[in-house]
Amino acid sequence: MILIVIRVERSMKRVFNIIVTCGRFMENNTMRELETIFYLLGDKNARFWKSPVSGIVLGYINLDPHGVINEIRKMLYEKPWEFRFSKRFIPVDLSIPTKPELIIEKAIDLSKRIPEDATYRITIEKRHSDIKSRDLIDSIAPQIPNKVSLKNPDYILLIEIIGKVTGLSLIKPNEVISVEKILSSS
Repeated sequence: MILIVIRVERSMKRVFNIIVTCGRFMENNTMRELETIFYLLGDKNARFWKSPVSGIVLGYINLDPHGVINEIRKMLYEKPWEFRFSKRFIPVDLSIPTKPELIIEKAIDLSKRIPEDATYRITIEKRHSDIKSRDLIDSIAPQIPNKVSLKNPDYILLIEIIGKVTGLSLIKPNEVISVEKILSSS
């Protein structure tokens, strides 16, 4: 039992730049699938590991996590059979410990990349955390001079809280891939 805790703690200290969701308890199958997908995309050294939350795999890829999204989308159309377990692909700009003051600081820093005339939305997805989303939004939003658009933003400041680790991303709305949506529309 202690060994498992130590392994989980160690994995939480790794830097990740992509989050992939899958069915609960399907992480091992998903990690093997991801190794194949990223090998086919040209990344022979991509690494994936279980997060502390069932149904979420974290990874470090050597490709640009934002740029690879279009390649994954293209692969979904050309080789849909490669995607049996992966559900969503989320690029990550920064992975940090889950500490509210650090999340606020880094989210504000990341928001400075939003173009002056662009709209934005803050989206927070939390798992295994009692941090209040409203507290984070109330601390971050007043520091961002851009207009808010909840329904049709140009950019999304995405905060993915996964237990003791948090991924921050500044993404365009089409940068999170939902495998099901793409496969059902084709």
